[in-house]
Amino acid sequence: MLVELLVNAAVPLVLVLVLWRLWRHYSVQGDPACDLPLPKGSMGLPFIGETLAFATQGADFSRSRHELYGDVYKTHILGRPTVRVRGADNVRKILHGENTLVTTVWPHSIRQVLGTQNLAMSFGEEHRFRKRIVLKAFNHDAMESYLGSLQAVVRDTVARWCGPQQPVLVYPATREMSFQSAAASLLGIHSGGEDAQRVTILFQNMVDNLFSLPIKIPFGGLSKALQYRRSIDQWLEGHIKRKQRDIESGDVGTDALSRLVLAARDVGHDLSSQEIQDTAVELLFAGHETTSSAATSLIMHLALQPQVVQKVHEDLEKHGLLQPDQPLSLEQVGRLTYVGQVVKEVLRISPPIGGGFRTAQKTFELDGFQVPEGWTVTYSIRDTHESAENESSPEKFDPDRWAALSDGSRRRRHHYIPFGGGPRACAGKEFAKLQLKLLCVELVRTCRWELADGKVPAMTTIPVPRPVNGLPVRFTPCELQTNNTLSEATTQSSASVAAGHSSEVPAASHTPPKQEDFKAPCQIVMARKSEACGA
Repeated sequence: MLVELLVNAAVPLVLVLVLWRLWRHYSVQGDPACDLPLPKGSMGLPFIGETLAFATQGADFSRSRHELYGDVYKTHILGRPTVRVRGADNVRKILHGENTLVTTVWPHSIRQVLGTQNLAMSFGEEHRFRKRIVLKAFNHDAMESYLGSLQAVVRDTVARWCGPQQPVLVYPATREMSFQSAAASLLGIHSGGEDAQRVTILFQNMVDNLFSLPIKIPFGGLSKALQYRRSIDQWLEGHIKRKQRDIESGDVGTDALSRLVLAARDVGHDLSSQEIQDTAVELLFAGHETTSSAATSLIMHLALQPQVVQKVHEDLEKHGLLQPDQPLSLEQVGRLTYVGQVVKEVLRISPPIGGGFRTAQKTFELDGFQVPEGWTVTYSIRDTHESAENESSPEKFDPDRWAALSDGSRRRRHHYIPFGGGPRACAGKEFAKLQLKLLCVELVRTCRWELADGKVPAMTTIPVPRPVNGLPVRFTPCELQTNNTLSEATTQSSASVAAGHSSEVPAASHTPPKQEDFKAPCQIVMARKSEACGA
């Protein structure tokens, strides 16, 4: 009896030890034909690796390991041995090594959910073909045609934010705004109200389960994501069929998907139903999820930096664009230099995409280490921005860093890569920047806003950066008050100036403007904020 008990206890223990030894051997096994060592790092638990830490720690996962191991380290995430990379030179080698050193292979869970018949999941000659087609949907004429609907959605959204007395949860609200913008401009679908809210939630749930273990089990992350994708497909199916009928009858829309279908036909390729479906989901994902993250960051940073808002106000005033509801042309938006600097700084300090995935086609050297053939390689946009050698105070939100440098020097190209680079640079980057510029313009000339609790929120970064509390913000419309109120506000402003203020510009964690500031006209408020910040 005792012997049987010992055997029953020993067998599982031996199996665990064998599996552990195999895992340790596998996790340190590089290419024996290469003399270079593997990067430093940990492969985590057997089979699970460090996936759980990657999913729960957000930006701290990579940041802490870079501090321990340097710009290149090894790990095991999402079921694959992985080398993670930061730094301009290292990232440049990855981005421009497409089809020679590396190829794009997204994690299994993402490929299953987003589909494979689209630009992001293609490679080689197929990717080059799809990229040429997609770029035609984002040329100058296309962007001009999207401008009207984009501005209408942004303007209506900002007006709604200014209505309620209670704070607005900005992140969910920008998701709905970005979804409506993407659906209208990219797919030609003009749906609002409950329909837009329902599908926005479907997308949110799908994206929240994208980065899952590649195992399809009931109630698991991958199974949930695929279920939401099926619901989205059902919603899209009727719209796509109508679009195909319209194209066949010669009634071609100006949306991006219609342009893609026609561009493909021009080169002798009819997109299949699955290609159209996967492309539509890709356009919504790229034009919705990442933009809502960047829009939330824009609102948060501007709420914390009133002197920046004042400069945007001056940029609009300089070009005669302060009137709310004033239509804009692409040329007018392009002339707003400081607005462009604000958007670039938002994308630098809070890039909506953390990085990209590649697979090593052959063993190659990176920063003195080997990257074995077949391993996943991920480059980090966020960490590369934070570690940029040519940026002073990279943690500070400072749009002026994008002004022309007085000494004529230039920033190194791959220190700033919010849209990636090389053959896989984001095709819709101008579309994304245009939405952010329009939001910046409409906010500054329509309302005032402050963080409801006056605190910088905690952030999570998987799958995109977003505040854990949804970012409650209180919006107040810019409405001219009576002459008495205006006179009183002016007197208060003059008294404030006479009392004197520090000329030191506050950091991003400064105390937000006081509530009494929000009783004065926009122009007076901006002047007071500017004086208080020494601008």
